[in-house]
Amino acid sequence: MKEKKLVIITMSDATNKLFRQQLSQILKGQINIKGYSITSLTPDNIIEADLILTTKSLLNQIDNYIADTSNIIFARRALEVATLEKLIKLPHNKKTLLVNNTKLATLETKSLLKEVGIDHIELIPFYPGKDRKSIKDIDLAINLGEVKYIPSTINKVINIGSRILDLTTIVEILIRLDLLGAKANLLTSKQIRQLVNLSKRLNRNMKNLEEINKKLDTIINHVHDGIIYINQNQEIKVFNQMAEEIFGMKASEVIGSKIEETISNSNLTQVLDNDVKQLNALQNVGDKKIVTNRVPVKKDNKIIGALATFKDITEIKKLEQDLRRKLKNKGHIAKYSFDDIIGQSKEIKETIKQAKQLATSKSTILIQAESGTGKELFAQAIHSYSKRSKAPFVAVNCAALPEGLLESELFGYAKGAFTGAKKDGKPGVFEQAHTGTIFLDEIGDIPSSIQVQLLRVLQEKEVMRIGGTKIIPVDIRIIAATNKNLKQLVSENKLREDLYYRLNVLSLEIPPLRKRRKDIPLLIEFFLNKFSKTGLKISREVMSRLYNYNWQGNVRELENCIEFITQTCQQAVQIKDLPSYLRVEKNKAETEIREIKSKLESLGDIEEYIFILNELYLAKQLGEHIGRREIAKNAKISNLYLSAQMVRTRFNKLEELDLVKIGTGRQGTRITPRGVRILNQLNKLMG
Repeated sequence: MKEKKLVIITMSDATNKLFRQQLSQILKGQINIKGYSITSLTPDNIIEADLILTTKSLLNQIDNYIADTSNIIFARRALEVATLEKLIKLPHNKKTLLVNNTKLATLETKSLLKEVGIDHIELIPFYPGKDRKSIKDIDLAINLGEVKYIPSTINKVINIGSRILDLTTIVEILIRLDLLGAKANLLTSKQIRQLVNLSKRLNRNMKNLEEINKKLDTIINHVHDGIIYINQNQEIKVFNQMAEEIFGMKASEVIGSKIEETISNSNLTQVLDNDVKQLNALQNVGDKKIVTNRVPVKKDNKIIGALATFKDITEIKKLEQDLRRKLKNKGHIAKYSFDDIIGQSKEIKETIKQAKQLATSKSTILIQAESGTGKELFAQAIHSYSKRSKAPFVAVNCAALPEGLLESELFGYAKGAFTGAKKDGKPGVFEQAHTGTIFLDEIGDIPSSIQVQLLRVLQEKEVMRIGGTKIIPVDIRIIAATNKNLKQLVSENKLREDLYYRLNVLSLEIPPLRKRRKDIPLLIEFFLNKFSKTGLKISREVMSRLYNYNWQGNVRELENCIEFITQTCQQAVQIKDLPSYLRVEKNKAETEIREIKSKLESLGDIEEYIFILNELYLAKQLGEHIGRREIAKNAKISNLYLSAQMVRTRFNKLEELDLVKIGTGRQGTRITPRGVRILNQLNKLMG
């Protein structure tokens, strides 16, 4: 079994060494531990590890050095309980120097000591650059391992060492590395043993029992997890502040009472009576869900009590969501809102109103519209308007990727899934979009082999990576978009009927530009401003031509037209300055062919479409049928790269223009009479 790797990244070498020593004692060679200080990293360092431990202050600095940001956890620090005894023994109101290497570190330590109950002495912060007048008549210093900063006038030094990793951080590391079961008893027993030993020493050295309890309670309440401890008689003896918050009970009301009478489903009596451990157990507390570890506590191999430590899962989810927001990959953020949609027409206003209503829902949305109408713009606006606006927005074009690549892009793959795969695997976009929105564009072109997997995600909200066995739950909102008639695809057995109804829960149709002509002048003004040509004058004749043109390519085609004008015209725009297909043509046939040519150019490389039409025309002349795989193979001979999936996508575009007819089964795809006529004219135009 491959040895797991833990990487520690800290500000200083000293802190790094402390963390490594602490974890090495617990993990005892089970994990490969590697450490870096931030100053030792170079641009050539790309760190790969099962887990990366660092501090929140370094998050932005280490982002460029790590391969997978999803494996980061942040260190929380505390003081060794055993070191506090030295401070508890100090006389009341004793003036004591508190020494550390920076002002911030010194003040943080002072605050921490106050929190854990060391409030009977007067702590005077001292650090490099501090005025030495403040240390007059002080003979004692508390030091955190920074001996070189202690003034020479100090006669006595109490070294309490650097702040170590707290129990919550260690447990989190063990959970992430699947080692908690082997170490839980060690950790909890060690913690209780420290507290019990401290309590004994306090009893010998402190006269005031009330003060002993106050200090011990403060230490226990400083732990981030909830703690309940019962004795041999099943009586609650420890019930810290976090336990009070989770169970909604006061410690003063439950201390001394029987655990079963207080919390019926604690299961601590089973642990006490049967000498068993219960690790990572889920438990409901009202509307909360907690994860609990329960272990027996022993002395001289005899059970003296039982301990439960637990954490509210809702808090963990909140931390996870916060981390996901900070570590979102570039391109996973929605850039547009409804304010970015240009238009004042009744049609577009009604569409925006409906889209806002749909945005408040959790259900899947299907956007149906022609190419170039702004489907992704609406999808991003819906996400930005929804409750998921602060979570990732991930967009995937289902027609742009080959079938094999699309599958791994959507669902990810496990380590070793195939040759060339990343050694640790890769999350798919459904995982990357967790808690946010995924936009599936051109959903009508999704291969049939992937439709079953997509249906499972829609139904179960679960993903399984390629080559993996682990089910990964995902919380996502899906927005799909298409320019095809999905019902027709269902009737042609190109789209699963159950998938269609899963996608078409909430439907949104975006009107084509020819049905919202009122917005054309506004869009022209917007694009002129975009291309920094606000001073360019549009003649009345040109505006009329642009207003009455049918814009088969919709807003995208209009944008291309305005960009052309801004590059070729410096003053007032006349008809002669428009793209050739927009000039007034006497010959309708010539107008038609130029519009078809413009349409094909807006869809991609026109040479690819002409090549496909030529292949179909040749097959027609030979009285044969030709399939998409053979066309893809022939394309390579002509120095064109076309996969079978790409040919299939272009078939669909050509069919929309009535240039080809896609048959079923062995019928194959055939060029139409109109396609033959248009092809001949295109070949003439292309020379």
